[in-house]
Amino acid sequence: MTRLLDVENLSVRIDRAELVNGVSFAVEPGEVLAIIGPNGAGKTTVLRAISGDLSPSAGQARFNGRPLPDWSPAERALALAVLTQSNPLTFAFTVAEVVGLGRTPHSTGVVIDDQVCHDAMEALDVAHLAGRFYPSLSGGEKQRVQLARVMAQIWRPDSTADRLLLLDEPVTSLDLGHQRQLMQAVRTFADSGVGVVMVVHDISLAAAYSDHLLALNKGQRVAYGPPEQVVTQSLIGELFGTEVEVIRHPRTGKPVVLAD
Repeated sequence: MTRLLDVENLSVRIDRAELVNGVSFAVEPGEVLAIIGPNGAGKTTVLRAISGDLSPSAGQARFNGRPLPDWSPAERALALAVLTQSNPLTFAFTVAEVVGLGRTPHSTGVVIDDQVCHDAMEALDVAHLAGRFYPSLSGGEKQRVQLARVMAQIWRPDSTADRLLLLDEPVTSLDLGHQRQLMQAVRTFADSGVGVVMVVHDISLAAAYSDHLLALNKGQRVAYGPPEQVVTQSLIGELFGTEVEVIRHPRTGKPVVLAD
């Protein structure tokens, strides 16, 4: 069976610095993988290598059974969407127009595209902002609009390839309620058959909504597996260089990290 994403011994070197060294993991359709680790661990570098923004110095990433370099930009845009940390946009586009940019790679027609954009905006609680100009929004509203845009890009399977969503710190600038709403929207999106790889700093939040965690430190994999196996007091304490306590959520049983 072909995996959606298969990363084997991935290494990335830039200006003689080894940012990522021999990292391996896999993602299946419908699976959420969260990448965790301290600042400078190589989390964003891994995402950039998967998206094709960076070229590996060793190893490879296979998407739908094919090496990433074999995908044309047009093919990739139909099945792989990326939300980066920074999405500057100063033009006076409305929210609906920004989300509509996600449908650019497709030729599905206005009716379908409008419905897709509406559904994506509803999922991220920004449909009521559709007529607002994007630059007038708060930071958290902009973040949710940008996620609606990339989700709209691969909202429905318009090609034979399984779909993959890459998110770099998607809950930045969000209040507590919208953090949970966004993560639930991502979880629901994955449950429709989309694979998700995301960088998340909040370990408890990552554990609550992910199937697997990949822990990185100094560009190397230090742990990989279900949240219950990765989020332990000893590993998290060592990974971040601080004393923590790990408890189980009373309702879900998922690990929750408490800083001492």
